[in-house]
Amino acid sequence: MIISHTYKYCFFSVPRTASSAISNYLTIHFNGERRGKRHNSYLQFCETATPEERLYFTFAGVRHPMDSAVSEYFKKKNDHKGKFSRGRLRTGRPVHPEAMERYHYLEKTDADFSDYFLKFYTKPYGIGFHEQTLKYMDFIIKYESLEPDLKHAFSLTGIPTASIELPKVNTTRKSDQDFQSFYSPEALERAREVFGFFMEQYGYGITRDQ
Repeated sequence: MIISHTYKYCFFSVPRTASSAISNYLTIHFNGERRGKRHNSYLQFCETATPEERLYFTFAGVRHPMDSAVSEYFKKKNDHKGKFSRGRLRTGRPVHPEAMERYHYLEKTDADFSDYFLKFYTKPYGIGFHEQTLKYMDFIIKYESLEPDLKHAFSLTGIPTASIELPKVNTTRKSDQDFQSFYSPEALERAREVFGFFMEQYGYGITRDQ
């Protein structure tokens, strides 16, 4: 996570929401300091935060789950940063066994997205402890409207918003196709089942017909 004592904000990193780009931008331009692990939760932050820090403005990002699933697929299919073939992160920690299982499945079968999705997305979608973090946020940035939402978040902290140009950091190599086009009719129906509650909670929907 990123904290600034100058502007009194805390930014929490949620995977696949441009959090790397935002974190770097905040540390370079707006007095952000890294604290704890990259994806620390709000409750983990509170364990060591001072009473004053707990009053800081908090924000984080969210992304359409159908888009996030496509991104997750391509990260494994393309062995993002070589971490899956290594089996370890840059920190030396092993990659989660479930992630390795998915990587090996793609390595063995070269499955397209819909087949992959139908095999692994069978339960109601969630983003783990990040969902709890989002509940405590003063403002949530949507990946789909990143720059205007980020400008609004900045305006609430007193950060100048005249020009925001986020560099592309930690991007996933994938086709320029609209993410919904990767879903077969069967996969689209599954997406309605497993993503329904999350999409409703954060104002997302499915615009494509069967």
